[in-house]
Amino acid sequence: MKICKYFHCFLALGFVMLARIATGQTAPVLGVQFCAGVNITGTNAGLYAVQANSNLANSNGWACVGLVQLPATNSFWADTNAVAGQRFYRAVQTSSNLVYIRPGTFTMGSPTNEALRQTDETQHVVTISKGFYMGQFLVTQSEYLAVVGSNPSHFTSSLNLPVETVTWSMVTNYCGLRTVQERAAGLIPTNWVYRLPTESEWEYACRAGTVTAFYLGSALHSQQANFIGTNEYDSVVGTIYNPTGVYLQMTTMGGSYAPNGWGLYDTTGNVGELCQDWYGNYPAGSVTDPQGPASGTYHVYRGGHWSYPGSWCRSARRGTVINPALAQGLIGFRVVLAGTS
Repeated sequence: MKICKYFHCFLALGFVMLARIATGQTAPVLGVQFCAGVNITGTNAGLYAVQANSNLANSNGWACVGLVQLPATNSFWADTNAVAGQRFYRAVQTSSNLVYIRPGTFTMGSPTNEALRQTDETQHVVTISKGFYMGQFLVTQSEYLAVVGSNPSHFTSSLNLPVETVTWSMVTNYCGLRTVQERAAGLIPTNWVYRLPTESEWEYACRAGTVTAFYLGSALHSQQANFIGTNEYDSVVGTIYNPTGVYLQMTTMGGSYAPNGWGLYDTTGNVGELCQDWYGNYPAGSVTDPQGPASGTYHVYRGGHWSYPGSWCRSARRGTVINPALAQGLIGFRVVLAGTS
């Protein structure tokens, strides 16, 4: 990936010239707009931190002022909040594994005719009012080790496997530490944080616009995801026994199966994904950006995992961690990067 290594500022001047002004017409107003920013070039998509510095003699003066998801080979980022005076800019890649999830409205939960649905999956309309970035993959053991300094996982044949055997406190600690570290390195703005997704954000991102039991469709078959492949699932008939189905009995590396329509991997199977919310009943009616109950006994996880049947991997299926202090080799997480204001 080629990173822009130069500073870019420009002045845009807009004006209108009229050869003749008719009687009674309002005279045109000349508009002058100052715009500063940086042109980012590259060969593949990725998330870039745009950094600004008003004094090049101060090598520690670079601060992150914005984030750009590179849509193509180049993009111009304009600083609409630039203060008067000279400012220099540069762009550095912060992550190639974060996907932007745009705002939108969807129906959360499962229809009453979806086989083996649970009574706590009541359908309701949810609006996600602000976009956010989400991990394209589950957090790996290598990523966790780099931030926390230890690796709690049970399956350790490769550091590229998802981290597991974690508690809710462990993963929220990871998010907090990563936020501090990347702010200090100028990789995220001061009003952005890494955190777990809310349960509604998770299902919205998992579905990626689909309304079927899985983002793959109405059924889940062996080798489409990491689950007990002998126990496949169809939303009409329920569990379908497949004696030749694959059951790996362990986690798999991200990218082993097809992603959803928004480029997220393993939202079906592999490891259960912890959410920010306490478990509780869904709110009644349409809601915007629900955060879950203010307190509770259990934390929610979503997506099923390698040791559960296909029915548990449905997009609407809700799981709970019965003992919040108990780390299990079934549970992992992916991060959200979002603004706090």
